[in-house]
Amino acid sequence: MMRKLWWTIPMAALLALAACGGSAPPAEQAEAPAATEHHEAAATEATEMDVAALKQRLDNGEDIFLLDVRNPGELVEHGMIAGAVNIPVDQLEARLAEVPKDKPIVTYCMRGGRASRAAETLREAGYNEPIEFGGITAWKEAGYEVVQPKGE
Repeated sequence: MMRKLWWTIPMAALLALAACGGSAPPAEQAEAPAATEHHEAAATEATEMDVAALKQRLDNGEDIFLLDVRNPGELVEHGMIAGAVNIPVDQLEARLAEVPKDKPIVTYCMRGGRASRAAETLREAGYNEPIEFGGITAWKEAGYEVVQPKGE
C-alpha cells in the first residue's frame, strides 16, 4: 500500500503540472517564431567596423556618410571625426530625410550603444546595411585626429 501511494502522488503531481502548463493559444504560437526570426535577422544584419578599417576607408576616399549620433555637447567636449554629420540618436527618426540612401552609412557615438540603436533605426527605415562603428573613444585611443564641430 505504501509503495503504491509513493508512486501515485508523484504521478498525480506530474499530470497536474502537465495539465496546468497547457500551451499558448494558436495566435500566440504563430507570433512567437516570427518575433524570434525578426530578432535573429536583425542580429545577422548588424555590420560592424573597427577603427583601423574605418580609417583606411576614409583615407582611401570612399564616399561614406559618417553619422555621429551623439548630443551636441559631447561633440564640443570630445570632438568629432572630420566629415561626420551630427544627428542625435533621439532625433534620427524625424530627420531621416537628411540621411542619403545611395551610399554606405557608418554610425558612431561615444562607445557604441547609441550607434547600434541608430543602425537599427536605419534598417527599420529601409536603409541597406548601415555599419556600426563603436565610437569616438576608440578613434581617439588609436591616435586619430578629431575636429571641433562647425559653428562651435
